[in-house]
Amino acid sequence: MSQDVTLRAEPRTVVGKKVKALRREGLIPGVVYGPVVNGTVQVSVEQKEFLRIYKAIGLNSLMTLEWDGGSQPVFIREVQVDPVRWTPLHIDFFAPNLRVEITAGVPVTHGEASGDLVGIINQVVNEVQVRGLPANLPNHLTVDISGLTEPGQHVVAGDIELPEGITLISPVDEVLITVLAPAMPEAEEAAEGAEAADADAVPATEASGGDDSGASEG
Repeated sequence: MSQDVTLRAEPRTVVGKKVKALRREGLIPGVVYGPVVNGTVQVSVEQKEFLRIYKAIGLNSLMTLEWDGGSQPVFIREVQVDPVRWTPLHIDFFAPNLRVEITAGVPVTHGEASGDLVGIINQVVNEVQVRGLPANLPNHLTVDISGLTEPGQHVVAGDIELPEGITLISPVDEVLITVLAPAMPEAEEAAEGAEAADADAVPATEASGGDDSGASEG
């Protein structure tokens, strides 16, 4: 929850292709929409400040958008980026009704593995769907994997400890993390032996080339 994070916005009248001029000035065009906003509000925000906040809280984290004469809790719902430069081109801010529950995707990370782990941790799903009041939605959820010690074991969505007031929407049996079997030493040795054999072998083209050269000299 990041409602204490504030981003300054300015009303925007420039639209269409003319927004390129805003980007040259270090501004990002955006819109604010949602059940507590009349229509769609055109805004622009300072690029450096937005990127600083975005890297800290990501998507679906409640923050405050502030302008002269008012402010509004919003989510960063979508960021369009340049496919070559990876710079932000446009931002969608969603202004929710803080008294009404919403469903949102929340990133999933995992804690430290057990020292007894024999295998490789494989994260299958990076996000789960949850429901709750906007101000209660977590920035991320951490999965406890300390009980995973051998291949075949896994953690499902229903194993996540959710904050109070948050309900899981994803299937409870959805597999999030599994343990894969470690690479077998025999297989590694066989692969190394095959690589060594390939390196020692004389290519057929070189052998043929040598024979041709000797024949022409004779």
